[in-house]
Amino acid sequence: MLNHLRMPLVVISTLLPLALLGCQTKSINHSAQASPIIDDKNWSATTLKPRLLQTITNYDWQLTHVSDGDDKLIGLTLQPPLTMHVRPDLLTFDDGCYRYLVTFDMWLPLPYPYTDASVQDTAKSPVTAADCTSIYQATTQDWRGNTIIPSDTAHLLNMTFGRYAGTNFIFNPALPQSVQVNKTVEKQLALKTSKRQTLIFSGTPKPEHPVAGIALTNELLERYRWQLVQVTDKAGAVLSEFTPTEKPIMLSYSLNNYSGDESDKQNGFQSGIYGQSFGVSVGCNGVGGPYALSVNQSLLTGGFPSTMMSCGDAVDDIELQLRRMMTYSTSRLILTNADNKVKTTTEHSEPSYLLTQTLDSGETLIWKNEAKKKP
Repeated sequence: MLNHLRMPLVVISTLLPLALLGCQTKSINHSAQASPIIDDKNWSATTLKPRLLQTITNYDWQLTHVSDGDDKLIGLTLQPPLTMHVRPDLLTFDDGCYRYLVTFDMWLPLPYPYTDASVQDTAKSPVTAADCTSIYQATTQDWRGNTIIPSDTAHLLNMTFGRYAGTNFIFNPALPQSVQVNKTVEKQLALKTSKRQTLIFSGTPKPEHPVAGIALTNELLERYRWQLVQVTDKAGAVLSEFTPTEKPIMLSYSLNNYSGDESDKQNGFQSGIYGQSFGVSVGCNGVGGPYALSVNQSLLTGGFPSTMMSCGDAVDDIELQLRRMMTYSTSRLILTNADNKVKTTTEHSEPSYLLTQTLDSGETLIWKNEAKKKP
């Protein structure tokens, strides 16, 4: 007999007919016709579609509905819940026993191509340890030595993010579904794959805290080029290899447009929908990826493919360190006036800013703005 944790996950992972599902009454609130996906402007009048993924990072998401394959949604109440965390290039699902990572290519036009889920252990809390014990004890290995985790959540996610060539997904704001959720829920989100699998998540806003310095926006970040002034390690020691360099180390943020071609419609791509990206130039190879300016001025980054030309040991080492720090990372941004005073600007002048970036790994990078050159 399956334990309390695994029972409701069997329901959603196998998506059996409702007659069979009837025995799992605690897992189902109702069956409802799938509501149509609504335009993102009905989610928020200020949310541009290329900014939608960034908006999604501002919420904690919990699975509340799943499709049964016939365009109907089954409402769910899971204990512990299946939660989703979104960042550029990566979706993280957590059921209290295991963590599932789904990587996707945000650097391509929508819909996003993805790979299958990989699984990690999580630290079991006293609340979930008993429920997780049988799953942990049942893990086996395949012929390659890879760990096989026979959890029902893994089955659900492997069904949704299976090893299909050309499979992709898209996020869309969804019309509210009637489900017993916390009153703080403000958004619902549909994750829909090209294999007709749909998961509906309800989102609660992440806590906001006062932030230091000048309020940051995407438009402000993308307005300037940013020159690296100084890098310090986690102990506060200056890393001298970054200053000075033969060529200045420059950072740019941008909102990208994808012009598309005649095959876009045939391939399901949405021309003009690309995303937000950053790029760092050291004068040789580039370092870059998608970015999201999330709650509390948290900067979330992914990574892009890059050329790997040899540029000399010194430059290669700088690029390697910047790639480690700037891609697939989380950092906090603080914007201040360069002289700690508010300057008045004329029609042809720009304010002078310092952008302090503190990474979760401990390093601190300080950038100074300069006007972007007009094409």
